[in-house]
Amino acid sequence: MIRLIWETIKERKWPVLIYCAASLLMLLMYVALYPSLQGQTQQLIEVLKTMPESLMKALGSSASQLKDFTLESLLASKQFGFVYQLLAAILAISIAGNDLSGEIEGGTIEFLLSQPVSRLKLYFSRFFSGAILLTIFTAVSTLATIPLAAAFKVDYMTSSYWRLFFVALLFGLAVYSIALFLSASFSAKGRVYGVAAGMITLMYVAFLVAALKESLDGLKYISFFHYFSSDVIASGTIDKLGVVVFVLTIVIFTGVGALVFNRRDIAS
Repeated sequence: MIRLIWETIKERKWPVLIYCAASLLMLLMYVALYPSLQGQTQQLIEVLKTMPESLMKALGSSASQLKDFTLESLLASKQFGFVYQLLAAILAISIAGNDLSGEIEGGTIEFLLSQPVSRLKLYFSRFFSGAILLTIFTAVSTLATIPLAAAFKVDYMTSSYWRLFFVALLFGLAVYSIALFLSASFSAKGRVYGVAAGMITLMYVAFLVAALKESLDGLKYISFFHYFSSDVIASGTIDKLGVVVFVLTIVIFTGVGALVFNRRDIAS
């Protein structure tokens, strides 16, 4: 099983490295710009005051974040307000789509099933390889801020980035577990991409609508974007309900996906 995991990681490494590089460059840009932005906080606060609170919430920002303008508040309103979630979701869906349905579509699954490896071992080798790749991406996207901030002599709170890493990883694994379940269910990776992308889009729309319309505030509870709040880095507070939702999603969809893949008919 370890060999299967390692081989899968080697096959999927380039897209992950590209996403890591993109995320790292964005972090570098914000850390480098922080000192100059710090001197413009009053002007930024005045601009934000003219905007509706609900709109600022939907955009992952607020005037209160700028009253005590730190690197963490900047990243909370920019990098981790939406960008990270989008990159993590796209990467997770891409990996899952190629894991099983992509192999069925390409015909390589026939060779794998002919080997003395059970379907469950094959399924979980794909799950763990994807989880490792997402862990690498998440670590680069969050923890890399610490050495970057040190290099630019910018004040930072180490504990905030470890909390962020924890929640961000759960977010990515939750999306991945759902996408892998779809990959175990469909024989075409295009269907996995379409359904998973549609699900993420609906979640984001629900998050926006809940933020913009108070009477529909309850919609936020069906969205992963609500549970992965940028407040985790700005205030250092972890949403315990969000952790429970993410963990349950990972366990349930990974388990159901394993059952579906183990029982489904695959031509070989």
